Amino acid sequence: MIERMERFPTLNGTPPTFHEYARRIEHVKKIIVKHPKFNEAMRQLEEVHELSKESVLAESLYIGGRTGVGKTTLLEQYLERYPRKMMKTYTHVPILYVKVPPRAKSPKALASKILRQLGDLLFDSGSEENMTERIQTYVQKCHIEMIILDEFQHLIDRDTQHVLALASDWLKTLAEEIRIPVVLCGLPESQRIFEHNEQLDGRYANRILFEQFHFGSREEQLEFRKFLKYMDDQLPFCESSNLGDPQTAAKIYYFSHGVPRYIKDLLREATKIALRKGEDCLTERALRDAYHRITRSVRPFAINPFEQSNFDLREVMEVEQKMEEAFLKKSQEARKQGRKKK
Repeated sequence: MIERMERFPTLNGTPPTFHEYARRIEHVKKIIVKHPKFNEAMRQLEEVHELSKESVLAESLYIGGRTGVGKTTLLEQYLERYPRKMMKTYTHVPILYVKVPPRAKSPKALASKILRQLGDLLFDSGSEENMTERIQTYVQKCHIEMIILDEFQHLIDRDTQHVLALASDWLKTLAEEIRIPVVLCGLPESQRIFEHNEQLDGRYANRILFEQFHFGSREEQLEFRKFLKYMDDQLPFCESSNLGDPQTAAKIYYFSHGVPRYIKDLLREATKIALRKGEDCLTERALRDAYHRITRSVRPFAINPFEQSNFDLREVMEVEQKMEEAFLKKSQEARKQGRKKK
């Protein structure tokens, strides 16, 4: 269970001052629900870190999942425990967190970014081998205990055998030379790298796959509703918004497909609307209006579930899917006709 972070006074129909409004919105942005899946992933991350200290063989970990399921939030929470510290003769960096830059052309580009974050003035110079050696030196000098490479899929965006082979070989070399955990985090497709190096595949046998919530079975529905209840308990209102209600939960699931980031986006916008009206909880009306504020270009045929009094999740999802299929079929036929005219 989680505890309410702080109490908020009743508004009773009177909109808050802008300062209070901003404080409450900021509170929503900072909400982190440490649900069972999150806690288990945190435990594994901690175990990899701690078991590798003073060990002859460093542990390894891969964290995968689609955008918005909580991977980066997990890493940020763990990083907060281990801040950098200025010592007399060096900077202690317990954990080095690096985001792989988009369209990273090679392992050398990533090595350069690692060196840059470590303060190397010549971060962009030297061969790939030389850069890797300098990273090893910094690991010892700064007493680095673990390296986390986030958005790892960018290193293998160009899906060719050559790119995958180069990346997998470099990563294996780096892990062997620095002898500390190298945690990889990225979209599910980043796992392709393990198919091109058997040793690397074996090294990263420990993998966490973060998934969105599902709503098929009774157990999945209860898990999702419990998550929404946790979110509800953290909202900056003095009254419950009853988000865990079966009908409300089904509507939120339809909107979000169980992705935590989308849920948080919805609740943040709904909170803005409710606060401006001086309301002490999120109403169905606030959720309805919040839906209209959020653009989801990938779902042009989605309906606003909060406008439906008798909402049937399975029915509306089937209707949306049929409309998408009909649209795709029509688009394909139009392209065929266009080619014939040429």
